[in-house]
Amino acid sequence: MNRSELIKALLNKSSLSVKELAKKLDINRSNYYLWTSSRSVPKQSTINRLAEILNLKVIWYDQNEGEIKELEESITGESNTHDLIHYQRQEIKRLQYENERLKQNSVESILFSEQEYDWSTTVDIKVTFNGIKRRIKKIENIGSLAKHLKTTEKELLPYFDLNKWHRMNDHPINNIITSQSLKNLAKKTAIFTDIIKNFKNLGKFFSGDHFITIFVDYSFKGNLCRTICYCKIIESTKISIVNKCKILSD
Repeated sequence: MNRSELIKALLNKSSLSVKELAKKLDINRSNYYLWTSSRSVPKQSTINRLAEILNLKVIWYDQNEGEIKELEESITGESNTHDLIHYQRQEIKRLQYENERLKQNSVESILFSEQEYDWSTTVDIKVTFNGIKRRIKKIENIGSLAKHLKTTEKELLPYFDLNKWHRMNDHPINNIITSQSLKNLAKKTAIFTDIIKNFKNLGKFFSGDHFITIFVDYSFKGNLCRTICYCKIIESTKISIVNKCKILSD
């Protein structure tokens, strides 16, 4: 359509009065009658402004010829396309991240890193001429254990005896672990202890991190706290074990 046809088509689509159109387009009312009678042709900018008022868009092929399009459909289509492209890019990034994450970490490692817990310890283990020794290097949020044992952190801390080495089975922590749990732990760690003894001269004990889950019951002055501990045995020239302990409800 040429400019004269375009303005007539737009005016026919309008529900505005001549007075309202004149005000919005900043023109004289006489222009309206001149356009509808084809005695005058408006500028491209005026046609574009009227189209915008009517939520339409004119696609121009040259200075005089163009076509009216529904602006809302055009924008919605472009917006949907943009949103889809954006979503696809984000999804690609997410999949790339997950792929790299799985390359660098086993499924067990990822599950361990995301495991919720109430308190935790980090334990170092070393092999000496006098046998295997361990020390509790770090504790976190031990107050939750103290609360369930109806005691204080101050009373519990001596049993953890931070940063002091003890023979494997002589650590003070054993004094607040129930006898049944100690028996179960002995069975769980028997294979682990053999590995340490047999491979202590290889420089590395493991080819990667290992994970075990154990149940440990703590008892203090007649009060009992049952826990499940998720343990990560970290590959190193010495062994470190990170224990994430979750308190079990009665």
